[in-house]
Amino acid sequence: MKLIGGTFFLICCIATSIVAQNIYDARQSVIMQAVVQDSPAQIKLSWVLDTANGGYTIWRKSILDQVWGDSLVYLNPKSTSWTDTSIQQGIGYEYQVLKSLPAFPTGEGGQNFGAGNIYSGIKIPPTHHRGTCLVVIDRTYKNTLAFEISRLLDDLLYDGWIPDAVFVDKNDAVDQVKNGILDWAKKNPDTHQALFLLGRIPVPYSGEIAPDGHNSDHRGAWPCDGYYGTIDGLWTDQTVKTTAAASSRNDNIPGDGKFDNNFFPSKVQLQIGRVDFSNMNKFSESEEQLLRRYLDKNHAWRIGKMQMMEQGLVDNNFPSSEEGLGQSGWKNFASMFGISNVKDLQYRQTLSKQSFLWSYGCGGGGPESASDISSTTNFTTDSLLSIFTMLFGSYFGDWDYPNNFLRGAIASKTCLASTWGNRPNWFFQHMALGETIGYSTQLTMNNRGLYTPRYYGGYVSTALMGDPTIRMHVLPPVEHFKARQEGLQIRLDWVAPKAATGFFIYRKYASDSVYHLLNIQAVDDTSFIDACVEKGLIHYMVRCSALKTTGSGSYYNLSAGVITTIVNDTSSIHIESEITHANAGQSNGSIKIIPIGGCAPYTYMWETGETTSELSNLSSGTYCLTVSDCMNCTMTYCGTVNLNTPIHELQHLTSYKLFPNPTNNHFNLKLTFDEIQKLQLSITDINGIKLATKQAFGKDINLNWDVEFLSSGYYWLRIENGLEHVTIPFTKTR
Repeated sequence: MKLIGGTFFLICCIATSIVAQNIYDARQSVIMQAVVQDSPAQIKLSWVLDTANGGYTIWRKSILDQVWGDSLVYLNPKSTSWTDTSIQQGIGYEYQVLKSLPAFPTGEGGQNFGAGNIYSGIKIPPTHHRGTCLVVIDRTYKNTLAFEISRLLDDLLYDGWIPDAVFVDKNDAVDQVKNGILDWAKKNPDTHQALFLLGRIPVPYSGEIAPDGHNSDHRGAWPCDGYYGTIDGLWTDQTVKTTAAASSRNDNIPGDGKFDNNFFPSKVQLQIGRVDFSNMNKFSESEEQLLRRYLDKNHAWRIGKMQMMEQGLVDNNFPSSEEGLGQSGWKNFASMFGISNVKDLQYRQTLSKQSFLWSYGCGGGGPESASDISSTTNFTTDSLLSIFTMLFGSYFGDWDYPNNFLRGAIASKTCLASTWGNRPNWFFQHMALGETIGYSTQLTMNNRGLYTPRYYGGYVSTALMGDPTIRMHVLPPVEHFKARQEGLQIRLDWVAPKAATGFFIYRKYASDSVYHLLNIQAVDDTSFIDACVEKGLIHYMVRCSALKTTGSGSYYNLSAGVITTIVNDTSSIHIESEITHANAGQSNGSIKIIPIGGCAPYTYMWETGETTSELSNLSSGTYCLTVSDCMNCTMTYCGTVNLNTPIHELQHLTSYKLFPNPTNNHFNLKLTFDEIQKLQLSITDINGIKLATKQAFGKDINLNWDVEFLSSGYYWLRIENGLEHVTIPFTKTR
């Protein structure tokens, strides 16, 4: 491993509280936690004292801001805490704390800073909708892993994602795979979009880089999954020409399908993670078996079947590196668990006996190992008790090596996510308040200086091994969730786990594409009455809620959802109407409301203040009301009174009525003439395009017209007798 830094400096003094930690890790870090208070609302930041610092400066921003702006405060070198009282409950705040290190300039003589970042808040609301997620799957396993893939898509749905899946061939060109991903991303826009690469998805390569410092034998193109997540930006394959690396995988010459870019050409817009066990023959299990095991433990984690102690382990075997290689562990873990719950312990020896939710291991590396940490061979039999791990050392950051160490970690019996821990430094602070590891991956890939330090920020080699949608904190789901019909209502019942303090209920009709939240505030009972329900198949989902306090603050965590279905044979309230249109210059129109479904008595509240089912003496215009039934279920309706087409345009017509208007599936037409007529009837859209026709004959015409085939919108019914015509407007609803 080649290390950043020049001259080594002697640390004159540093607080005894961090003696157990490697000295350079401590120097380059502000190891920080937050303790929050509800009333009065405040966030107290505290950190480990470094007596060699030159003072602390604190900034604050929102999670969406892309700049820090002006600093909030400068504190003297002896400070170990600061309290922010200008905050509101329910809002998240990002803090950056930099300590100056005037006695320890960088190797090039520049200013040196230790840094810490934390995302804090008080009772941050639950996240019901996380975004959209595309799972790109190796077609080889479409049938043999069909059950596990289906379960994964359900798991994503139950955690608030809108999931999609696409199958690709492992030999497809990377640009072909990317085109499919971009097409999906454009068709499914969302605030957050995740990309889960499952199996041997074609591997993009890019650059002329050696972020592990081995320029003589490892400089060239490295794997680059971030290529799939850059929607904008130009990737070229024209200029780089290098064949110096020991492995031909890293060769990069113009036109070979490997890209020139050392840095992402634009922001990575997808949250990307890969689970790929190809060429992992040190394991006795086949690639298919390893994928199945990963999906099994992934599911078990999501539903609370894998318990881990909420603490972090750091094992940095490069203590003399001025880069402070262990800082990614110390800083992230302190914000997750609190300073006292981060331990400097041996990696493999400890994790084989004690569980640590997060771990960090660094040592001299090869493609399959890090010295004094572990190896792929060990991972084949070990069940190390850690879900998330950062590993750092030479060579294995290039994760496409056979039997690669990073991929070996997640191929083992327990671990779900691994990263190459320091180049770049990773920023996982948002996970402490419920964000996914994919969110942190995207943030790290895009860090060009927003977060300190930015070593190797934006490098194309940055990658996550694992499912990008998993989260740190798991709340067990409910059990025995059932639905039954009680008259016009649906009753839901479930059994709650001990940790749950509230519940959210969601509903999806057969015509819906997503679940809709029914209660804005969590209910604390283990039953729920849904009183206003449409007829037909209904899907319900319930999720537990509980306030989670971490090393960064508090937020409301949600469990995985549990679903049940029921066929409802009663109908909630909906509205039909009869509208009489007004003559020009007169107020002789009317709207009569006819409630259907629900239960009597009905009440009516028009925007005009009237409380009757019918409005009379209306001029042209739109009139709205809310109808309530005996269960207090409501339906809002707006009807439009138009100006009648003059009667003289169709002689002998004495009266007409079209109802209901608006209509959702049919309307009735009543026409009265003073002599027999032969009529041609047609429905046209607003562009005059004829969509349907009928014929009618007689003096008193009464017909029913099925218009369910029409899309929602405005239409005209044209009535002709050969010489003259009249048109009647109507509205089609869902």
